[in-house]
Amino acid sequence: MQVLKKYWRKCLVAAATLALLLLTVVVTMGSSTSVQQQLVTPPQPPDPVRRTFDLLTGIPQHGAVLGYRKAPVTLQFFADLQCYDSREVMLGALPFLIRKFVRAGKLKIRFRSTETETRRAGGWYEFREQQTAALAAGKQDKLWNFIDVFYREQGPEFTGYATEDFLQRIALQAGIDLERWSRDRVPFQEDWLKRSEADEALAVSNHLETTPSFLIGLSGGPSRPLRHFAFQEPKVFEEAIEELL
Repeated sequence: MQVLKKYWRKCLVAAATLALLLLTVVVTMGSSTSVQQQLVTPPQPPDPVRRTFDLLTGIPQHGAVLGYRKAPVTLQFFADLQCYDSREVMLGALPFLIRKFVRAGKLKIRFRSTETETRRAGGWYEFREQQTAALAAGKQDKLWNFIDVFYREQGPEFTGYATEDFLQRIALQAGIDLERWSRDRVPFQEDWLKRSEADEALAVSNHLETTPSFLIGLSGGPSRPLRHFAFQEPKVFEEAIEELL
């Protein structure tokens, strides 16, 4: 009987040892897999909306104008929100100008509506809806937040993607009060038409036929078209601003 007990005790000890070894192997393999996953998983890009707020927070906005009222130089940005090239300059050269000149109170930028790419997408109705959505955001001093997020979330050209659901999503990401924004959009329908016609007339009188296009000049004075600029490179913009300053 004693011999049998000793035999079973050895069997139990052996089984426990084997189980412990198996557990150690499993834990080691899992830990190794976790490390490998951490090594091969690419880092996540920064939140695009966070980049919008980092760029614009602390800079005053007045309707369609970004920057301090007394800024000595004004840059006028003619753009269609569905224009890919406008997106390139908004996310390329303009952030440099905003950080260096607008934040310092030397430059203000006015956004002007110009229908180009949207004409071949949802047409005049879609253009009206997206531009009045931006103007209504301006009532909360967040037009530039709205257009920056719009450009970051821009869909393929000529697909008519700027639906009401899309515009509401952009407004929400831009930190806009949706209830107030929805109310403000209605009276802007007629006001938008006047503004749009004025922007188009200004573009035509200065022979600005595409988007993006720019006028630059001393605030309150005459302005001239800015030519030969690059979408990503701010050099031409910077030189023109420095010359006026």
